[in-house]
Amino acid sequence: MIWVGAIGAGGCLTLAAATGVAAADTDSESADSASSSTEQDSSAASQDSPDGGTTEGSGTAADPATIPASIKRSADDDADEEAQADAALEDAIELEIDDLASAGEESTDASNGTEGVEIESTDADVDSTDAETTDAETTDATEVESSAPSSDTDPATPTAEAAEAASEQAVTQSTGRAAAVPDEAAEADAANQATSETADSASGDAAAAVLQAAAAGPVTGVQTGRATLTIPLDDDEFRTRADWYFPTQADGSIAATGVIWLQHGFLGTKSSYSALAKTLAQQTNSVVVAANLPSFPSLRCGGCWINGTALQQGVAAMFVGGEDSLNMSATAAGLVGTLPTSFVLSGHSAGGGFATAAGGYYAADPSSGGNLRGVVMFDGFSFSGVVPDALQRLDNPYIPVYQIAAPPQPFNSNGATTAELVAARPGQFVGVTLANGSHVDSMLGSNPIIDFFAQLVTRFSPAGNTEAVYTLATGWINDLYQGLGPADGAGIYGAPDQYIVMGDTAAVVLAPPPVVDLDRYLGTWYEVGSVKQFFSIGLVNTTAQYSLNPDGSIRVENSGNYFVNNGPESRIVGAALPVEGSQNKLNVAFFFGNPSTNPPGNYWIVDLDPDYQWAIVTDFTGLSGFLLTRTRTVSDDFYQELLNRASVKGVKGRITPTRQPAADTVTV
Repeated sequence: MIWVGAIGAGGCLTLAAATGVAAADTDSESADSASSSTEQDSSAASQDSPDGGTTEGSGTAADPATIPASIKRSADDDADEEAQADAALEDAIELEIDDLASAGEESTDASNGTEGVEIESTDADVDSTDAETTDAETTDATEVESSAPSSDTDPATPTAEAAEAASEQAVTQSTGRAAAVPDEAAEADAANQATSETADSASGDAAAAVLQAAAAGPVTGVQTGRATLTIPLDDDEFRTRADWYFPTQADGSIAATGVIWLQHGFLGTKSSYSALAKTLAQQTNSVVVAANLPSFPSLRCGGCWINGTALQQGVAAMFVGGEDSLNMSATAAGLVGTLPTSFVLSGHSAGGGFATAAGGYYAADPSSGGNLRGVVMFDGFSFSGVVPDALQRLDNPYIPVYQIAAPPQPFNSNGATTAELVAARPGQFVGVTLANGSHVDSMLGSNPIIDFFAQLVTRFSPAGNTEAVYTLATGWINDLYQGLGPADGAGIYGAPDQYIVMGDTAAVVLAPPPVVDLDRYLGTWYEVGSVKQFFSIGLVNTTAQYSLNPDGSIRVENSGNYFVNNGPESRIVGAALPVEGSQNKLNVAFFFGNPSTNPPGNYWIVDLDPDYQWAIVTDFTGLSGFLLTRTRTVSDDFYQELLNRASVKGVKGRITPTRQPAADTVTV
């Protein structure tokens, strides 16, 4: 039994190590890394304090990935001056981004100001190590910073007009054309029009971006980088580490179609998803960003964790407006230029629920701009009610939400969030469940040790499942960028409960439980496979006959022969009643007593042919399972389909074939 203890200890160490890396990568002020980093020296700055004194600070390494930590207006400024200051602030930030793009690793003074506005950047080292060396990073502390009071305006501070001119010049130099100054009133009017016309326009812009990216040439590789990312939290901010994946053309340039936010799951780390991130970047021509978020709330910030509303809203806010924080981090990680505006939110496990919630908050913001193309969850789940609430916000205009689910198991809350998604969007394509899938299908391929223990804790992923995840996700995302879907897209879709063969594996399109017409269900059924019970070992020719009793209950008669055709006969008779409020569950009673209508029931019809030619039956535990057909035998391919369907519908027990030697011919 020593090896059992060794495996258990290894699993605990792996989870502890993963959690430690996550804690290390939710960075605060100390950004020193054991891996290579670029230090940027800046001179000390002295500023007047509000009380007339001075506050001195010695800058050591200005982090271009840090957004302004303090924005405060003077109480004496009138409304016009405030608007002018805000415009100057935006231009100053844009100027800083463009300077970083052109200057590369040069030291940048991140402190700029306008009348009544002070911009302070927190000093931190920029880590430029490849994302695959995450394990070498030293532990940094997670930090939530409050905005510091701003100082009085320095006479040398550039005016709003000067900042605007400098910004326009910088944009002209980096893009080869002058940037037009937007009309603020027009922007406000456009932000308030959350209509189908806005959605159509956004889809048209997305399609144009796809064509423009395609004209730049195919993606030949993926460039990786790492930088600090600042997530806004109302008046505070949350800083963490983010891995960036940039799709590159043959000449090394980047002409991405969109951005994918990829969120790890509970107790996960960004480095565990590097294989998935690289695949998404290369096959969808997307810039992928994966950030570490805490798996537990802290005393300093109760909402700063993967299930916290504060971070969900903060991530949504990063995609509103000029996406300054994202652009600064991407620039520090190696991007030259700015990020595309179209984006997709995605995540695994609790990260999938996080992505959906963030999408809901983004859609609810009238100034969002309508750039969210969709949400893709990798066996995502969340607390009860979180996803349905987000889906309501994502309904007008309609934003697709797709799920690549594993069969119900403890690590996806037994499919609770998947069921909520199906119920919230009835009749629509919302994803698939992979046959015999593991909760960690999507994260395999980044680290063999983590892969092994992750599967040991959940279940081992069958051959082909991870590749199926890639095929499904990349096909859907490419369609989302073009405004396409199940009716006209090139990805893999299907009707509810449709069976899809995907090479070595298979999938079933998500669907609600079947609505059973008991009159059509009556008659003779043959068992072609089942989870064998002690009384059914050696039983062949197993048959179930259902008919109506005079009192309205269902007569159940199960029969078969032991070992051979015409062998010793086994027969048992019972009765069944539908569970109250259910359309696919019954209670069956044998021997003594009458069946009740109380839930949960012990006879669940979890999958059913529309023509009532086959059915899959289990119970609320999933430990029993029966494959029933109207014919005594089926083909090998169809038997495999029934097995796959049973796994998708939650049958956990091992199903083995039931012989039917009384069969005259083999039928489909």
